[in-house]
Amino acid sequence: MTPTLLRLIFGSIALTAATTGLCLDAEDAVNKAEAQLTNGEHTLARSYLEPALIDPRLSPEARAHAYYMRGYSFQKDRLFVSAAADYHRALEFDPTNATVMSALASLHVDGLGADALPTVARALLLRAAESGAVEAGTLLGYLSLRGIGVKADPAAAREWFEDAAAAGSARAMLELANTYRRPWTDPPDGIQALHWLERAAAAGLPRAWTIAGYMAERGELASPPGEQQDADATDASGTPDARRARAFFEQAAAAGDALAQAKLAHMLLDGVGGARATGRAFDLFTAAAGQGLTAGFSGLAYLYEAGIGTRQNLELARHWRERAAEAGDLDAQRHLAIDARARKDSAGLARWLSKAAAQKDLWALNAYAWMLSTAREPSSRDGTRALLYAQRAVALRRSASHLDTLAAASAETGQFTAAVELQREALRLVPAETESPEARAALRAELEERLATYQQGRPWREPDA
Repeated sequence: MTPTLLRLIFGSIALTAATTGLCLDAEDAVNKAEAQLTNGEHTLARSYLEPALIDPRLSPEARAHAYYMRGYSFQKDRLFVSAAADYHRALEFDPTNATVMSALASLHVDGLGADALPTVARALLLRAAESGAVEAGTLLGYLSLRGIGVKADPAAAREWFEDAAAAGSARAMLELANTYRRPWTDPPDGIQALHWLERAAAAGLPRAWTIAGYMAERGELASPPGEQQDADATDASGTPDARRARAFFEQAAAAGDALAQAKLAHMLLDGVGGARATGRAFDLFTAAAGQGLTAGFSGLAYLYEAGIGTRQNLELARHWRERAAEAGDLDAQRHLAIDARARKDSAGLARWLSKAAAQKDLWALNAYAWMLSTAREPSSRDGTRALLYAQRAVALRRSASHLDTLAAASAETGQFTAAVELQREALRLVPAETESPEARAALRAELEERLATYQQGRPWREPDA
């Protein structure tokens, strides 16, 4: 789900059932659906909504709300096309529904299930704001601040945020705090930023304390009035304050913010800003992982593997590392790829390299192209894909190693003349590859051996270990 916009909308919109005109059964179904949405049971919520949506006795407003709830459930499940369809249906029955207009606008801004049309999104939000939707104003400020669908105007954005904050929007308070930081204000005003973060936290957004923690860690906050400065404290010149940062992360973590839990766990592991506490770090990573945070998965993998804060358990370490890798953690993907290579697990190697390469990771692009070009098993080779990945790696960095891989991919696709020329270029770049004379000599010998193979019209195959 698109991070900022969807949080802005759904973080503050209360799902209040419009039951006017409902028969008893439909009213009960809608109430049950609302309860399931609150519990995060989106599929179950949709099953309750199905009979209500076809009940002919629903009022237009109630039917619009039912479609909105189903669209909301689809959006939370990243089924954006279905969400957009339901939001449009909701507006057919209630064209002035500001909540639905705001939700549909978020999809148009980011092109999720709908065309990326920022100007359409802005028009919807303006209509919603005119109808009194506070969060529509927050979103309009977001668009103005970042120049989405309109020329960037931080002053106008701040006005939108101030109005929404005055109406009680915690999200607007959070965004207003950001306007007092770089790049939106120069010089930044840490005092004002912290003021609005404190208000956002008091209004129910623990993420505000997390942001305050990062600001303290980076030296963006002035020291509290009357507090003694020392070598570790933050002053107006921007000295990081790890102790103060840790205190903010403690507040956010206690309130359930997963990002703060993972960050605090790292600080506890290293003893940053206070005493080291490995057992509590394990508990915090567990809590963050329970909320689906990738950093929680990778943190648990590390602790189980090293036996820090808990008993060593390599099976659980692998489980959590795979969870992290599936969630997009590059370090986890690389680690699993290297492990698969050591175990001669070609399927596992291809799986994790492909995922990392899809994120344009340079190491993975080169390693995956090499595997697809040179693997001994025919089922593991794919010259066309190898060429694509190798070309991407060379475009990012034209080095001897990357050109060596591109030459291998060219040879695998039968382009031996190109392979020879690429290999010769790789040889010319060997001196820049490493400072070690021994390593340069070894690399040169490898490249020359492959060059001879291509000159004979044969692709390279990795030797058996």
